[in-house]
Formats: sequence, structure tokens, C-alpha cells
Amino acid sequence: MYDPLEREQLGEIELTDPTAVQGVVDAARAAQETWSRTTLAERADRLEAAADALRPRAEQLGELLARESGKPLAQAQFELRASIGLLADNARVGRRWEGRVLPTEGLGGTARDLAYTRREPLGVVGAILPFNFPVELFVEKVAAGLVGGNAVVTKAPPEAPLVVEQVHRTLLDAGIPPAVAPLLHGGRDVGIALSTARGLDAISLTGSTAAGVAVAQAGAPTLRRLHLELGGNNAALVLADADLDLVAQELAFGRLMMNGQACSASKRVLVHPDLHDELVERLAAVVDRQVLGAPTDPATTVGPLINAAAARRVRDQVDRAVAEGAVRVRGGDVDGETALLPPALLADVPAAAAVATDDEIFGPVFVLVRADGPQQAIALANASSFGLMASVFSRDVQLAVAVAERLHAGGVVINGTDNYRPPVIPFGGVKLSGSGREGLGYTIDELTREKTIVLRRFRRELPGEGA
Repeated sequence: MYDPLEREQLGEIELTDPTAVQGVVDAARAAQETWSRTTLAERADRLEAAADALRPRAEQLGELLARESGKPLAQAQFELRASIGLLADNARVGRRWEGRVLPTEGLGGTARDLAYTRREPLGVVGAILPFNFPVELFVEKVAAGLVGGNAVVTKAPPEAPLVVEQVHRTLLDAGIPPAVAPLLHGGRDVGIALSTARGLDAISLTGSTAAGVAVAQAGAPTLRRLHLELGGNNAALVLADADLDLVAQELAFGRLMMNGQACSASKRVLVHPDLHDELVERLAAVVDRQVLGAPTDPATTVGPLINAAAARRVRDQVDRAVAEGAVRVRGGDVDGETALLPPALLADVPAAAAVATDDEIFGPVFVLVRADGPQQAIALANASSFGLMASVFSRDVQLAVAVAERLHAGGVVINGTDNYRPPVIPFGGVKLSGSGREGLGYTIDELTREKTIVLRRFRRELPGEGA
């Protein structure tokens, strides 16, 4: 396992034999029933113990995450701290997860019945992780699944498996049975083996839309639960009265996070023509301020993409956009075979260009498309097959809300980056951006089911009450 710049071997991982995956799933199914019968308090205790064990190691593990993923050091250490908090929070929220008492007393034929619901595990969940936020998403899926009483079979991202391996070992050391939370390592072949394995009750995948479609097709015969967070070509709508200082600041933060490799970054900026040229100048200044370099260098603001092939793909997308009529204002070029890619800025991108609709650029590239007014901006935003998040910039908040309500997206941020995912909100997309929601409590909901239990004629009168 090498760093993205291929300068240093960071460690070794034993790859999973794809033919062994079915046996791992079978063992998880055999262990899940016993795990589900442990008390909720006990399951939560073990997650909290793992969080306690990880806290003193957050800085060290954050540095390893930066080195293996290319993420700038401050971002990597933030991910570790946030993930440890999310692990503990899933235990806390799981402790008070509750069903409902149903209002049977209000109906004549059921007035003496008692009906209630309870949350139960789905069974065995397959979790497939991406490289860009591997620790956060490992915790998001595994902690919610385990506290809900499931077994969770996880495939680590082959590009960034080392920190996931460390966090996984900590869960086992805290008392999570190994068969209940096995970790697989490998590439596409292991992912296919997991998604097609017999005995899975759900798949929770964060990855490409193509991977999501393949997983859905594999699960169709059994109608297993799908929990998918897929690609996004998010639109930021910059209306005529927008505060450009705020716009430039928020776009810079959201677009350059994880070196532009974030599903929920603003990948299309639909800007009013009167503001287009000034926003180009401001974003050009943003690009010029970036420091490209090694992720562990504190001065670095944009590190390498996950590998040289990813950088080539982004370069090719930028070249294709220019061929389709976009103006290259800055960057997007790769000097030889390297994962380091200078941030790029494309202006006057035609609405008919692929990047203006469905060609998602997974790298540090700003794409500006002119949109004459709210109606045209909405139409351009909704023309994409994706619908993860979106944002609207305007001083007229009522107008911004009206626009937000008409956008086909899982969520809309007003006057801020749409690369917005605090754990307390339900995060997920529509259309080809996926199904289901992630977040504190929301993932537990997705990975459990509600069962209704009815006690007929349970309520009775006390002696003498009916006289």
C-alpha cells in the first residue's frame, strides 16, 4: 500500500479472496442472531468503549489518513475526531431508540386493543466504502448497523484501507464479535462477491452511480434493502443579487475539500450573467492562493488526488469541456504521471457541455455556466440526472427559498456551500444520486425495520367500573 504520490510504502493489507466472501457472509448470518439478542445497552457499551480507545490516537490516525488518501492533514484529523464523536453518538442515540404506541383507542372496533411498534435489525448488512471519507463512512454504516443489532460485513476502499483497518481492530478489541463485523479488503471483484452474496438483507454503499446500479441489479431477486449514496453533479445557483464575497468563500471551501473529491461539492456554478465575469476574477484569485503539495505539509491546501489515473481523468474532462466551448481560465493540467493536479477554473461553459449536466468532475475544478434568471437556473440545475445537494445564493431569502423548493435535490443550502453534512441532518440524494438517508439516527432507521405488535382486547375495566 503506497501513498498517492507513490513515494512511500505505508503498510500492507491482506487481500480477501473473492471466493471466500460467501463464507464470511454465512458466518455473519450465523452470528447475527446471538448478537441481536444481546441487550441494546451492551451493544452501545461496546461502541462507547471503542470510541474511548480511539480518542488518544486521533492525531496519529489522522496523519495516517492524510498520507494514504492525500487529504490535507487538518481535514484528515478533523475526520478522525468527528468519526470518533459519531461512534459515541450512535451508541448514545441507539440507547434511546424507541418504537411507537399506536392510537387504537380512537377507533370503535379496536378501542380495547394495545398496539405498539419496535425497531428490529434487518439481519446482515453489506457495507461498501469509498476512499474519500473512509473513516467517517465506516463509522456511519457500521456503528448504526451494529447498535441496531445487525451483523455488518464491510469492504474497505482499496485506495485507503489502513486507517479503516485500525478502527476496525479497535471495535473488535472493545468486544464486538469478529464474525458480526468482518472487514474485507480488495477491489471490484471483492465488491461484486459481496453484493451478490446469498444471505444479505441490505447493502449500504457510498460510491459511483454505476456501482449503485450494479448493486441494485444484484439485489433485485431478493428485494433486499438498498441504502445508496451515489454520485452528484451539484449545482450552486448564484442569483443576480448574491453577495459575491460570500459566494467565492463558500465555493472555495466546498469545492476544494478533499482535493475536490467530494460527492457533495458544488461541481456546477450557475451564475447570473451580470455577475459571471466578476465571480471568475474572484475564483481565479482563490485558485492562485492554493498551495499544491504533500498532504502532511501544513502549508498544503490542495493535496494529490487519490492516484495518477484519477488526475488524468480530471484533466481529460477539463480538456473535453474546453473542446465543447468552455474557457480555461486556470489550471487543470497534469505534468507527467502524477496525482498532483493544479486546481482549474472553467468559465463561459456552454449549457450543452457535458460538465453542465451529467459529467461529474471528481477533482478541484470550478465550472461556471451563465443562467439568465431563477427560472433558467432551476431548469439547468434540474436537467442533470443527479440530485444529491444544491445551493442558492441570494440576498432575497424568500426568493432563495422559492428556488430551493423547486430544485430536484436531496437537500438545498441557502447562502452556503452545498458540501454540507453535519451528522444531525438527513443526508442523501434523489434520482441517480441514490436512495435512503444517512445521519445520526437516520442511518439506524435505514438499517432497522419497524414491527407492529398487537394485543387484542388487552385493555379491561376494573371491577365495578361497568356497573
